[in-house]
Amino acid sequence: MKNLLLITSSVLFLILISSCTTVYIPTEINAPAFNEPNQFKGGISIGSSGTSLNMGYSFYRNFGVITDFSYLDRRGSEPRFQRQWGVGLGYYTRAAKRDSIFYEVFGGFSSATTNSSYADQTFTNGPGYENADYYRIFLQNDFSYQQEFIDFIVSLKFSYFNFTRYESHEFTNPEKPSAFGVEPAFKIRMGGEFLKIKLQLGYNLIANLKGPAFNYDRGFMLIGLECSF
Repeated sequence: MKNLLLITSSVLFLILISSCTTVYIPTEINAPAFNEPNQFKGGISIGSSGTSLNMGYSFYRNFGVITDFSYLDRRGSEPRFQRQWGVGLGYYTRAAKRDSIFYEVFGGFSSATTNSSYADQTFTNGPGYENADYYRIFLQNDFSYQQEFIDFIVSLKFSYFNFTRYESHEFTNPEKPSAFGVEPAFKIRMGGEFLKIKLQLGYNLIANLKGPAFNYDRGFMLIGLECSF
């Protein structure tokens, strides 16, 4: 019985992903978790959104700036391409004087191009595609608990999406969508003072405000290295 359930679940999963296109593939949430002025944090990661580069710098007491870039180019019968960049400006502070708990908030802007498609397969009615250009305005909150060799960071990102291009095999001359999104994520950093291994897991939920309900990836995971000095 267990084997039958496993086989059934696997078949259903393959059916679901066999015809899936997307115009939003969540990228790493750039959560530097600053704890002092004149601090640089930068890293590289690989995962569900391809390769990501992140940088951040804290300046003038409790202010910080972040920037990131990600690139995905997956070939095959279900190709995916995404190029995304973003910038943000924010404020960080210690949550309590005697604790190693910090809070930071960033507001920012990002822009992306995403193209995805699939070939005609057993469970599809011909090939399909979904392509888009969009920008988003975001507000990001990060809570961190920092120790000498390990950091725990919880992020919550709110985004407003506005599409400047949207194409899909399901619609003819569709209205350009706009949407609101929420992304909670958890990151752990482990290592020495200047270099750490990082792992981030997150979930994505988007509600359409206008236009067609576009496809997007729900979960994301990335692993990489992060330096700090």
